[in-house]
Amino acid sequence: MYALIKKDLRIFSNYRKYLIIQFVVISILVLILFLGTIEFYAQGIDTNHNVKLIDVGKQIYTLFILCIFLSIFLGPRYAVDAFDLEISGGNVSNSGNLLLLNITPLGNCRIIAAKLIAIVIWSVWLICITLPLFALSSYLGGISIELYLHSGIVILVSCLFFAIVGSVCALWLTPIKAKAVSYAIVMTINFLPLLPISPIADLPFLTKISAAASLFSILQTPVGNLWVWNVGLYCVLSLMILPVLVWRLSKL
Repeated sequence: MYALIKKDLRIFSNYRKYLIIQFVVISILVLILFLGTIEFYAQGIDTNHNVKLIDVGKQIYTLFILCIFLSIFLGPRYAVDAFDLEISGGNVSNSGNLLLLNITPLGNCRIIAAKLIAIVIWSVWLICITLPLFALSSYLGGISIELYLHSGIVILVSCLFFAIVGSVCALWLTPIKAKAVSYAIVMTINFLPLLPISPIADLPFLTKISAAASLFSILQTPVGNLWVWNVGLYCVLSLMILPVLVWRLSKL
C-alpha cells in the first residue's frame, strides 16, 4: 500500500502539468497574501497614525484560508487523472497496470485507500509549504488556536470528500466527462447553498452540505457548530460511497 502511495506521488511530482498547477497556486497565494497584508494594514491606520492591528491578522487569515480552500478544488481533477492513468495508462509509461494490481495481495479496498491518500497528500502539501506565511497573521493577532484547528479539519475532510467524488466519476465515466460531472457536483453542493434566493435560502439543511458555508461560519464571530455538521456529513457520505468504489473497481 505504501508503495502504491509513493508511486502515485512520484507520478504527480514528475508530471510537468501538475508541477505547473502547484507553482501557479502557490504563486497566487503568496501574491494575495502580500496584497492583502498591505491593504488590511493600511486600513488599520487612522488619521492619527495609530496602528490598529487587532483584526488585521484575522482578516489576512480569512483571505488566505479561503484561497487555500479554493485550491483543494483541484482534488477531483487529481482523482480522475490518477484512476485514468492506472486504468488506461495515459501518457505515463509506468502506469496502466490495474490488472497487475488486482492480482496483488493489496485488494481493491487498499488500492482505493492508497489512491485517496496520495491524492489528499498531493492536494494539501502546499498548505505545509505556506505554514510560515500563517505566522504573519498570528503575529498580527486576532486569531485563536481553535480557528486554525476548525478550519484545518474542514479543509482536510473536504479535500478527501472531493477526491472521492472525483474517483466515483472516474470509475464510471470517461476522463473529460468525469472531470465535468465531478466539478459540477462539488461546485453545486458548495456554492449553491450560499445563494440568498428562495427556496434555497429557506432550506437550512443545504448549508450543512456546503464546506464553503462551514468555513465562513468558522471565520465569523461567534463560531457556530455548522462546521461540525458539515464534517460529520462528509464523513458519513464518504463511508457510504467507499464500498461502491471498491465494488466498481472490482468490475473493471
